[in-house]
Amino acid sequence: MDVKAAYRLGAFLVVTLPMMVAFQNCSALDMGAVQLRTGAPVVTEEVQQGQKLYAENCASCHGSVKSTAKRARTAEQISIAIRTESQMKMISLSQGELELIAKALSPESYNPPPVVNEDNRQEFACTPGQLQNTPMVRLTKREYRTALMSLLDDFATTLKTDATLLAKLDAIPTDVATENRDTLKEQSLLMTAPISNGLFEASFRASELVVGATTGLRNYPNTSQCLNAATITQSCHQQFVRELGSRAFRRPLTVTEANEVAARFWDASMAKADLLKVTFTGVTTMPDFIYKVYDKGSAVVGSTTVLSLSAHELASKMAFFLTGAPPDSTLKALADNGQILDDTVLAQQADRLLGTDGAKDMIRRLFRESYGYDVFDRLQYDSGFIGGVNTSGLAEVMTSELDGFFEEVVLNRSGSFLDIMTSRYTNTTDGRMGVIYNVNAVTNTLAEDRSGFLSRAAMLTKRSGFTASPIKRGLSIIEHVLCQDIGLPPPSAPTSLPVLTEDMITTRYRTAHSTEASGTTCVGCHSRFNTLGYAFEGFDSFGRSRTSEAIYKNNQTIGSLPVDTSYTTKEITGSSISGSGARQMSEQLGVSDRAMMCFTKHLKRFEARVPADANANCQMNRSLTTLYGKDGTQGSIKGAIKSLVLSPEFRRWKY
Repeated sequence: MDVKAAYRLGAFLVVTLPMMVAFQNCSALDMGAVQLRTGAPVVTEEVQQGQKLYAENCASCHGSVKSTAKRARTAEQISIAIRTESQMKMISLSQGELELIAKALSPESYNPPPVVNEDNRQEFACTPGQLQNTPMVRLTKREYRTALMSLLDDFATTLKTDATLLAKLDAIPTDVATENRDTLKEQSLLMTAPISNGLFEASFRASELVVGATTGLRNYPNTSQCLNAATITQSCHQQFVRELGSRAFRRPLTVTEANEVAARFWDASMAKADLLKVTFTGVTTMPDFIYKVYDKGSAVVGSTTVLSLSAHELASKMAFFLTGAPPDSTLKALADNGQILDDTVLAQQADRLLGTDGAKDMIRRLFRESYGYDVFDRLQYDSGFIGGVNTSGLAEVMTSELDGFFEEVVLNRSGSFLDIMTSRYTNTTDGRMGVIYNVNAVTNTLAEDRSGFLSRAAMLTKRSGFTASPIKRGLSIIEHVLCQDIGLPPPSAPTSLPVLTEDMITTRYRTAHSTEASGTTCVGCHSRFNTLGYAFEGFDSFGRSRTSEAIYKNNQTIGSLPVDTSYTTKEITGSSISGSGARQMSEQLGVSDRAMMCFTKHLKRFEARVPADANANCQMNRSLTTLYGKDGTQGSIKGAIKSLVLSPEFRRWKY
């Protein structure tokens, strides 16, 4: 590239990259007492003051108080973050102000409690017409990759295998990070300089490949083969930008709009190759390509802040949600003629997309982000304890088992919520999993104690060592299956169970004695979730079934005691229920309104890329109703996903 082209591209990026970063928004379902009529959040004067302080000091990095991932933070936790996080050390707040912010982040301030519907089922309290603000999210690293590859397909499919391009794409900083305890989520609100630089590097390499695709340039659609000439006229350049921009922005560009974009890059004195590089790189680093922008529709009658999605915006939104990729040729055609706006056509296309390979990836990501089964502290065991099993790569094998489980049960079998909680299907073929599950041959059905995903190795190995952790297992269930925000432990909380004078005691007894004693600071939280973990004491820390627990002292076995898997809890239904073992608890969770409401919140968060707030409640009720089903038969999870797409709210943009 000559100096002039480099200068023009650099000048464009000086304007565009800050614009991308400016788009940045570096930004719990409270199941309290159930109301019999529509509820409303308690917005006291103190809550309003806290919301104002949050907006002034926190929102620029953590997003709106209604959708932030920092919910249920205490004043003490906020104070610790201010003292220890380098980005926050400039914040100066009094103790009283910290307590006001904590009130604004408390569950009762941002979400009304559930209500009971005419079928005597819990649902989200909502006011018809409510709509959550639509966040301006960028394409994730994964989505950007598919979008860029889609553009290259128009020139030559072989361009996608270029080693340098693949290396550039891999070098883009990851946007997968811990948002909540034990879950990894794609952070599509965040745009940093390293991310924007990585996107530019990949886009520029793609532009170099495009320039070399002679046949693809000659036959590029709607350019009348003008790109085959030795030099490009301004008219030809405008045609190219209009076609490339329409594909990159995932909506048609008018002649005027295309010419305005083309003018940013046009330079008659620039060599053809350099002009094409500057143009392709420029278009694919513009916010309209990098961000999901749905602002071209018409205003909704009676509202000054809500727009209806255009046909192309609806196709794009559905495609990215269900497949993680831009609209394919079928969706584009239906958007071009407006048919995608028809409810019947939209439903048919949702069904079609849910049968594609992209949907398989979507399901894997949805359930990983919801239940955190791809997150491991470590898999570090004494070789004798696990019988010499090689743990290298075993975490990935465990994760893949549940990936395949959800793909099969949800997509192939159109399974219900109860099905994912009770199905004994597995597709694992790794011999090490056979050791854990005590099967000697490849099988698709495990023993009854492996009912549902909670009893699989990926969920049970949340703590390495000789003893299992009912604390970690119970915490995972209450937070991710029941959406109860427990919050972080106080800084003074011990990080391990204290040593008791008795040697021959079970982990359950030690846990209860240390964290559930009346009057201790731990009992308030641990008495809620420890018991959920006790149901899984029929599995050791390596995920193997057991009826007795080996007792260790100084890493030596000194005896064994029978395990106790009984439990009593109010968390699953709101009323006290009892049971014994993982299978019975999984069955109870499978029909729990609270657990299905929690999954619905996970689904909405996955679609919107930010936590759902109370304004999304009406839309979530549509998916929830599908999950509940009718006449005693649950609906499918696939149907609940489809219900979200078919909801009126999915067709809206609120700013």
